[in-house]
Amino acid sequence: MSSTAHLSLVPDADPAAATPRQVEREHRYSVLLTGSIRKANAGNRMPIKIRNISSGGMMCECAYPPRVDDLVEIELPRLGHVAGHIRWGAKGRLGIAFDGPIDPTLAWVKAEKSEVLFDLPPMDTRRPGVVAAH
Repeated sequence: MSSTAHLSLVPDADPAAATPRQVEREHRYSVLLTGSIRKANAGNRMPIKIRNISSGGMMCECAYPPRVDDLVEIELPRLGHVAGHIRWGAKGRLGIAFDGPIDPTLAWVKAEKSEVLFDLPPMDTRRPGVVAAH
């Protein structure tokens, strides 16, 4: 009778710890909004296209993006100025983490009547020179 040793290449560990853990991410809203960005204590603003947004951050496109870890101020539609930090950047796209939570749905809610800046006068839709046949 021969004795054979069994060699295990997998260390004894808790099987639950070996499974990849899922990281909870907040809901991101896929949008196409415009805004502007500027580095902290800088005067000039650059236009941005916002591609997705959540309560804690956003992803946008910028022609001349700031560097990673730069403190920035973002102007968002209907939300005003929001402070944040650049978390990543690649090929003109930026990931920005806001310094505090926001309500991202306010950026695209339909304007109330009181928010309308001006009303257009009623227009005459008749074409000039066309006479109605009686």
